[in-house]
Amino acid sequence: MPTALELARRALTADAAKALDPLEQLGFADPVQAIETLDRIGGPPQSAPLPALALAELAATGRPDEGLRQLVRLAVAYGPRGLFSHLEADPILCQRLVQVVSHSTFLADILVRDFEFLLWLLVETPHLVEPLERSTLRQILRTDSGHVSELEERLEVLRRVHRREFLRIGAAEILGTKPVEQIGKELADLADVVVELALETCQNSLWQEHGQPLDERGRPARFLVVGLGKYGGQELNYSSDIDLIFVWDGEGETQPEGEGTPLENSEFFRRLGQRLVHVLTEATKEGFFYRVDMRLRPEGASGTLTHSLRASWRYYETRGELWERQMLIKARRVAGSRTLGEQYAAMLRPFIYPAHFHSAPHEEIRRIKERIEASIRERPRGENNIKLQAGGIRDIEFIVQCLQLFHGGIQPQARSHNTLAAIDRLAEVVSPKGAMKAALTAAEASALKNAYEFFRRVENLLQIASGRPDYAVPEDAQALQALALVMGYEDARAFSAALAGHRLRVRRLFAALFYGDTGAPRSPTWLLEVENGSAAAKADLVERGFVDGAAAHRRLQRLVAMGVLLSGGRAHFEALLPELLNSLAAAPDPDQGLLRFTQLVEAYGAPGALYSLLQEHTGFRTLIIAICGSSRFLADLLRRDPALLDSLVSQASQGLEPSQVRGDLHAIARMQNKSLLRIGADDLMGLATEEETFLRLTELGEEVLQAVYGLAWRPLVRRWGKPRNRQGRDVQFAVLAGGKFGGREVDFGSDLDLFFVYEGDGKTRRGVPNSVFFTEFSQRLIALLAEEGLYSVDARLRPEGASAPMAISLVGYRRYLAQRAASWERMALSRARQVAGDAEFGARVLRAIERFVYNREVDAALVAQMQEMRQRMEPQGQRQTRINIKRGPGGIVDIEFVAQVLVLKWGYRDRDLRVGSTRHALQLLVEQGYLDPERGHFLLDAYEYLRAVEKGMRLASERASDALPTGRELEILSRALGAKDVAAFQDEVEVWMRQTRRVFSTVFAELTN
Repeated sequence: MPTALELARRALTADAAKALDPLEQLGFADPVQAIETLDRIGGPPQSAPLPALALAELAATGRPDEGLRQLVRLAVAYGPRGLFSHLEADPILCQRLVQVVSHSTFLADILVRDFEFLLWLLVETPHLVEPLERSTLRQILRTDSGHVSELEERLEVLRRVHRREFLRIGAAEILGTKPVEQIGKELADLADVVVELALETCQNSLWQEHGQPLDERGRPARFLVVGLGKYGGQELNYSSDIDLIFVWDGEGETQPEGEGTPLENSEFFRRLGQRLVHVLTEATKEGFFYRVDMRLRPEGASGTLTHSLRASWRYYETRGELWERQMLIKARRVAGSRTLGEQYAAMLRPFIYPAHFHSAPHEEIRRIKERIEASIRERPRGENNIKLQAGGIRDIEFIVQCLQLFHGGIQPQARSHNTLAAIDRLAEVVSPKGAMKAALTAAEASALKNAYEFFRRVENLLQIASGRPDYAVPEDAQALQALALVMGYEDARAFSAALAGHRLRVRRLFAALFYGDTGAPRSPTWLLEVENGSAAAKADLVERGFVDGAAAHRRLQRLVAMGVLLSGGRAHFEALLPELLNSLAAAPDPDQGLLRFTQLVEAYGAPGALYSLLQEHTGFRTLIIAICGSSRFLADLLRRDPALLDSLVSQASQGLEPSQVRGDLHAIARMQNKSLLRIGADDLMGLATEEETFLRLTELGEEVLQAVYGLAWRPLVRRWGKPRNRQGRDVQFAVLAGGKFGGREVDFGSDLDLFFVYEGDGKTRRGVPNSVFFTEFSQRLIALLAEEGLYSVDARLRPEGASAPMAISLVGYRRYLAQRAASWERMALSRARQVAGDAEFGARVLRAIERFVYNREVDAALVAQMQEMRQRMEPQGQRQTRINIKRGPGGIVDIEFVAQVLVLKWGYRDRDLRVGSTRHALQLLVEQGYLDPERGHFLLDAYEYLRAVEKGMRLASERASDALPTGRELEILSRALGAKDVAAFQDEVEVWMRQTRRVFSTVFAELTN
């Protein structure tokens, strides 16, 4: 039997009549038309320039007629002999081109339109086979479009480059050089980069018109683009819409330059969203980027185009439905603010993955799927729809998403926006203590993965063929045979058998989950019916994750007994119980979480009412259980003052009002606790970044200090009169902050580093020297701050340290700075700022400090002194058996020392560097070129990591400590911070600190040489 190549040569060298038979054997359905087509590009067949190899390759595609038509189109565009000489010279290029154009009219259209893409695609780019990372793709698109400055022209260039990259990915699909998962990721990456560059373009044009949007604190407001569906899951196909949601954060308005018009930030971001959608969807001579679907946003098509972060949370908390939980599983930041993306994801997590569903999600998801299948049956060729028909893609997605919803609340490893990754994770998910089998067996996971990869490749090939959304397997015999061949099957029969097998296996799994046993555990309310000491109850609670099952059972009995005092109280508690147990089982310390919840209920005094309140308010319930399970610090605040619960229900913003500032110390303490609770709750639920939390804690410290200032000042003035100078004028006073208070980086439980300066000598109306008055005032202020447990004050920054008078005159302070201050104090005072007292006088004091800190360049001797001082600090905070994340080698202090010594060195000349915040200082040092970017970004990451550990320790404990705990406390901390286990957590901390010390040593060595 002749080979395909022999038949091709015979067809190309014979006359028309004799060419018919070999063409038929090569699979041409219309050999007469094939001969006419060959005639158009080179006269009679024997003189046609088409290489025999190309004709033979056409036979292997199963679509030789279509392939020949597309090759001829290319030949006409490029010139037959030019194209065919390339094919003759390069068999691999010939094979690839024939495959691509035979199976995709859509890609052939691109090659005809942009013929220069041909050699780039098949010869020049390595990424037809090799994976292309998003960062590289971003650089390619930026480079190729960045040379054009005019806005519309740049977008046109970007559309053309987008078309070229789409061609590359589509060709890889047809040639089978990349797996389905990589194809989906590269299509999503391409969309990510396009959306990102389009957003930059739209944002810059709006900034020019209206200025940059700033929040009420003067910081840049943030905007986020979230991808959903297949786009969010990084499993995009060739004809997908991209589903988007727009989120913004930061009330305020824009700050235009010149004659620009200011806008409220909400209006700015609405216009930004509109402009971005327009750019992405607008069809021009270069085509369009994507169809955009915004209907999945809160309130759907009837809602506003953009939503603030808090408005989004309110919507999902109060009105979110199950289908929205399911939809948001795939939510992923695709462009815009990275920190806002992290907050948005953290905010959504308890909504998407609640610890307990009041009713299992299976039933509603099943009803949705039944409606889809019913609608499909009404469509032509609906039974061939591999996406929506029984046993198809949607069945797999619904199986996976239902299991994710069911397990994700207490098993974080079940969470993933990507279907294939989620299947792998669900095969590993087990309940606490291994009491329940994996969500998917290895065989079930394998069946779902194989089917999903098969269906997605079929779907991709159907869509790339025409460039249209097509999900129906063809009924035409030749088209089905061509699909079978490109899928790697011998013929259509083998392909159809594989398709049927996948659908059958998937449907069986779907039916088992949605129509058979749901796998939902029985209600835990039986625990309330059995007596204390029940071995079964103890065993059940241990299996749920409690260490002391007997004690946990006693507390549950106590909780239900307290609820019976109110009609319906027991019913309310029983309704809460499943979520309570599931959430606490996932908490860092379930036993302590249940104990704290019990103590809170006892302290509240009306248990039944509290149970009712918790049941009615989903967000409040989630928050209270999270506080009890994760934060001793916040739980103790609530236990000591249960009335603070009201502030969490109302979610009102907290702060010290003027009327409260003038109140007594107890009122100030209560408002401080209210604010601490709100700040801690926002931090715990992911509604604030680390930086925002520390800034809010700093501002709270300032408010409390200023309120107590008045309480200390007024009685002393009534007793002794106001201090005056020798001319009878009132003497001013300033309270200054250093350390983390000065740097606006206060943590939970932090001391306030303070020192006190007054204007000058003199005496009060009753003859008390000013030095005595201000020393007494400073001591009284410190005592009042300590009296209600508001803050401890560290006053060692004052001249001469702990042994010196508490307050000093400005003249004395200037003399001290000029004559006796140690060189290392320049570093300590670089973070000084005024926090209370007279602002004008405070500015005078700060000018004196600034002259001292930046009066001369930093030399090697001073650096050596600072390094020696750092070494002396280590033994004070470093014990042999415990890691001190603050003072230990490589701890937070190392990073602060690097930032401060570089600020001193370069701030001598560059005033912009003179900032107190460690984070801000490092950012400025990198931006201004004073610190190597790799080192700077590492130090920023290390600082964020170690401060997060420090914050976690303080929220988890009743006492502030800088040393990692040991034993059970360390295990609890590691769980709270999301570590795999204690050993992994310790290793991670040690690696960060070891690398930090290495950078510290390198920087100081360079400064001393």
